[in-house]
Amino acid sequence: MSVTTPVTATPAIAPSVTPTEPTWSRPTVAVAPAVAVAPAVSAAPATSVVPAAFGAPAPGTAPGDVTDGAVGDATGSAAGRRTRPRHRPRSLALRAAWFTAALFWTAFAVLEGVNHGWLAGGMALLFAVAPDLTMLAAIGDPTPTVRGQLPPRAVPYYNLAHRAAVPLGLAVLYTLTAPKEWAPLFAALCGWLAHISYDRAFGYGLRTKEGFQRD
Repeated sequence: MSVTTPVTATPAIAPSVTPTEPTWSRPTVAVAPAVAVAPAVSAAPATSVVPAAFGAPAPGTAPGDVTDGAVGDATGSAAGRRTRPRHRPRSLALRAAWFTAALFWTAFAVLEGVNHGWLAGGMALLFAVAPDLTMLAAIGDPTPTVRGQLPPRAVPYYNLAHRAAVPLGLAVLYTLTAPKEWAPLFAALCGWLAHISYDRAFGYGLRTKEGFQRD
């Protein structure tokens, strides 16, 4: 007789699975280092300040101007000083040409005086000095001046009387249109032209509006 041993079936136990949280891979972003760009700064040229005594022009003056230190304000500051432009001498050839013209007009004026009497000679002599009488227009002008400077008030009159085209044009007009010859007038124009020619020959000419000699 066989004995049958009962077999107890053991239930299968499923393995326990622990749920895991999914892992997300974060993309790696390479960050370039920031480069600081400094704004371009234009360097101003260095200005060397040299006193006018060492050859540099004073403030407000053009190169070549000469500062006259004798004229200034009561405090001695540079604000009250005036400058005179450096005058360039005329060429010798031009001066020689003007001197030749001066001798020609002088001879013409003397000839008019000899041929037509004392009135013609007197007019020639008067107009030989009259152009410089325009400087009397500066009487009472309060503008301070330096040596060689004409007061500005007299400049327009001086320049008008020292333009050679004025008496030369009048001489041509007199010669072509005068109904009757009058020697004293022509002698006066000759004396006037002689004065201007002598001025140019010795280096004197028209003036700037400030009263200085023009180049």
